[in-house]
Amino acid sequence: MDRIAAYGQQVWGSVDINHQVTITSSNNTFTFTIDDTSYTITLPNGTYKTIREKHESELVQAITSAASSLSIPVQFKLGGMHYDQKYNVLIIEHTDKDNDHVLDNFTGSANDTLFGSIMFNLKPRD
Repeated sequence: MDRIAAYGQQVWGSVDINHQVTITSSNNTFTFTIDDTSYTITLPNGTYKTIREKHESELVQAITSAASSLSIPVQFKLGGMHYDQKYNVLIIEHTDKDNDHVLDNFTGSANDTLFGSIMFNLKPRD
């Protein structure tokens, strides 16, 4: 019987998004590459909340919504971290659960607000 992975290639960001995040025209673009193809998401202006205790994020919902018409082969998730304190980060997961992919080059005016640098780069797994 073939194994079906539960998770595709994932990259976990380093920025704590467990608070209110305000997006304006000065920090609304998020750019990254998947297997050498570049994608740019433009977020709508607004203030977005993430609530760690409920594992809910208006910010992750806004990113998902802004990306929905772009046919990007990833999904955006809220991840929980715990280094001395608990905090939340953005996870970007490839929809292909069987193969390794390269997700990198995170830039754009929103990168320091949404993602930061790659904290973890995890291969597809159960």
